[in-house]
Amino acid sequence: LKARPCALQLQCPSPSRRGRAPPHRALLAMPLLEKEATVDTACVSTAPVFATAEPGRDGAAKAFDGGWWSLMVHNAGRQPGAASSWAVSALWGAWLAAFSLTALIPASHFGLFNAAVIFTVGLTIWFPDHGDSVLPYYSIVILPIFVFKSVAVGGIWSLSIIAYVFVVIPLIDWFVGVDVGNQTRATQKDLHTAYRFQFLLLLVAPLVLGSIFYGAWLVNFGGLSLIEQLGLSISVGIITGVVGIVAGHELCHKASWSERMLGRLLMCAGSYGHFYIEHTLGHHKDVGTDADAATSRYGETFYEFLPRVVYGEFASACRIEAARLRRKGLPWWHNEIPCYFLCSLAICVALATLTGPLAFPFFLVQSVVAILLFESVNYLEHYGLERRELKPGQYEPVQPQHSWDTPARVTNHLMFKLERHADHHAHAGKRYQCLQAYDARHHDLAGLHPAAVARRHAPAAGGAPPPPRAGRAGLPLGAHPRRRQARAGQRLPGGGRAPGEGEGRGGLAQSPVGCVLERRRAGRRGGGALA
Repeated sequence: LKARPCALQLQCPSPSRRGRAPPHRALLAMPLLEKEATVDTACVSTAPVFATAEPGRDGAAKAFDGGWWSLMVHNAGRQPGAASSWAVSALWGAWLAAFSLTALIPASHFGLFNAAVIFTVGLTIWFPDHGDSVLPYYSIVILPIFVFKSVAVGGIWSLSIIAYVFVVIPLIDWFVGVDVGNQTRATQKDLHTAYRFQFLLLLVAPLVLGSIFYGAWLVNFGGLSLIEQLGLSISVGIITGVVGIVAGHELCHKASWSERMLGRLLMCAGSYGHFYIEHTLGHHKDVGTDADAATSRYGETFYEFLPRVVYGEFASACRIEAARLRRKGLPWWHNEIPCYFLCSLAICVALATLTGPLAFPFFLVQSVVAILLFESVNYLEHYGLERRELKPGQYEPVQPQHSWDTPARVTNHLMFKLERHADHHAHAGKRYQCLQAYDARHHDLAGLHPAAVARRHAPAAGGAPPPPRAGRAGLPLGAHPRRRQARAGQRLPGGGRAPGEGEGRGGLAQSPVGCVLERRRAGRRGGGALA
């Protein structure tokens, strides 16, 4: 990486499983606000790091994976460095105008509205997208439009956003397909400074806060039944989780003070402000180790993961903040965590004052739904992956193979490319428009994010983990050490062994790639391919 060394550097390998290193030592070394990053600091830095590609691979598309659940593959043959022409930009502009006009269809024609939205989004299967246009990302406006139209229809239809997000959008994702396109290093640098992408993120705050305020007004003055009030609360929570917290996550990684403050505000809108501290100073440093609460273990169900991650992230944030106060010699009232909860309480009290007392349960329900939805995605992003322990207390640097990706085109537009999570963790300072899709030697989710999240909550599935896959091979990934012993000796589909059989505590088998090789050997011994 061509970047000057920072004055303060952090070695991304994190604390030992047998005990955390002194928190103040890690915090002293953590460069949260520097302007440039090194290889060792890229996983937590706010500085944009654009990795140099292998010779002849700069801007090359991601290799095709036969396991993708999609009808179309976009940008597979695009020339590296290709840019959108004025005609393509005009096409997306006309599409966005038509897409926005669907909001004018009255709620009494709810079926026509849905058909128009699905048809308009489906048209994009024929639209080129080189990743340099911000217009496709404006599709986020459909969520609040759909929510308030469904409430206007009333009755059980007020809950229809659940089916829309977890059934309709995955089907649209299948139809529109996946985007395997990447930008060259030079194009990434140009896109990083393009204000049009940053401007959209800044618009998310009024969009989310306006939806929360209008929802609070409706539950108090809209004459809604109990089921409609519940449906509205859940629906607004989905807006906060899918758009608000995701955009807040993106903003929290930026060096600009104003962006980070806006990111904190969006987190507080979902009553999850402490996530800002834990995520940037904890999760990105400890990901793929026992020290990270947000890394779901191999074989761990979502319902096992949820209480552990909610408590673990809060406890980690408290430890990090306490270490900061000790390091700077500050009194307890400088702790930021109570400020975030007070900010959430202030939003709730302001809503109740301006609209009515029903704003209290409304805000609580929408916050719970937002947290539940966001942690569902969190569960998928690092499921079963771990970093190799090089020596006691030191782990290999955070690399792309320590996160799951999915190249679904529509969902990546709705969630600001959060699904290109491998590049985000490898280079946390990159803006969403610059994130790249890594090749098949890294990890792709077998299913698309909304469908996989829905399966996590299905009672019949018991919150089951996602299908273990790695690139084209379709092989289970590295088991978390605690799960290796619990599942050792169990047979996997196709005759392979469960993680733990024949594996040591160190060496290549400890890494995700090594575990993939071990699974392949086990599959051959068992005489079948692993699911």
